[in-house]
Amino acid sequence: MVAVSILALAAGLLFTQAYPLPEVKNDSLDYLTLARSIAAGQGFSQDGVTPSVYRPPLFSALLGGWFFLTGTSSALSAAVFQSMVHAAGVFVAFLLFLEFTPSLALATGAALFLAVNPLLVTRVVFVLQEPTLLLLTTLAVLMSVRCIKVPSTARAALAGAMWGLCTLAKVVAGFAPFLMLAMRFLPGRLRWRWKGKEGTALMLCFVAVVAPWTIRNYVHFHRFIPVNGQGEGMLEWNVSHAEIPGERPGSEFAAEVYRKGLLEEERKALLWRYVIDHPAYFFGSRILRNAVRFVNPPRDWWWARGRYGPGESRPWFWGIYDMFHRFLFLCLLYRATQAMRGRDLCPARFAVFFACAYWGLHAVLWGEGRFALAIYPLLTAMPLPWEDRRT
Repeated sequence: MVAVSILALAAGLLFTQAYPLPEVKNDSLDYLTLARSIAAGQGFSQDGVTPSVYRPPLFSALLGGWFFLTGTSSALSAAVFQSMVHAAGVFVAFLLFLEFTPSLALATGAALFLAVNPLLVTRVVFVLQEPTLLLLTTLAVLMSVRCIKVPSTARAALAGAMWGLCTLAKVVAGFAPFLMLAMRFLPGRLRWRWKGKEGTALMLCFVAVVAPWTIRNYVHFHRFIPVNGQGEGMLEWNVSHAEIPGERPGSEFAAEVYRKGLLEEERKALLWRYVIDHPAYFFGSRILRNAVRFVNPPRDWWWARGRYGPGESRPWFWGIYDMFHRFLFLCLLYRATQAMRGRDLCPARFAVFFACAYWGLHAVLWGEGRFALAIYPLLTAMPLPWEDRRT
């Protein structure tokens, strides 16, 4: 497995040298600026003075630590960091595969698939969270699966702490500890029978990891912000991308709201009114569309290279990724039906429930295909033959 991890690292490093790095802009620029401020000892700030709360903290903090240790904060240095995180994610995924299948050859083959997968290797050149999210999500699922297999207070505490870190990387993962607890109340063979002290340890360690950052946010902004304050941005994005038959584009409505120069609460009230006035779209067709978009492979690198424009149809692209991407979601749906019948093992059942809930939550919020990469190792595990392995 060491060889596969080295191959994953080499794939990332070679890819950073093969082409010019893409322009650092938009979200990437925000994360890079935050990381540079952290490396310079100026805290989590965009301008080096004012505390920031819009972005989740962990990715920029890790990248900033790397910048501090290496003494460089270039986009190339960030790509090297991302390559290392990619290799670490492949290694943890291999450990997760071994929890599901007793075959060392299959686990190694699945890890190799991740190591050189273009969807993952191309991410290392972007200053974005995906490699970090993949690593932390896979590690948290691994700790959870091991806890469910052989419950103990220590294992529950470790799983809770890992989900806390994962939540600091992206708040959308924060439901996972509650999902673990909820499995206690599922009927029959679907149930995970944990003890009270294990559930307490799980939640205490989860809260203990997240709480200091929440307190920091309250001290600076005087309101409850568990991780980051991206709520208005997410609301504005969804409204501005609305295309409702018979209505003017949501982009025009959002632009009009922001031209008025209103306070934040007033802007949010108007945006929410737009959502409430169109329930069939925002709570129906949009969610279904987002669920499909979540299954689509991300194309950022091909767009950056000018090889594949937004909205273009390229049969070769969809042909390849129907085999290596969408197929995995079909396997997830198959595993979900097996899990609901109680035919899959309880530890694997948690992984299936988590992946499905993650998919559903992103369908409600964003639906972008690149956000699916955080659960890509879980998807890769779905076609493997599963067998109980006690640890």
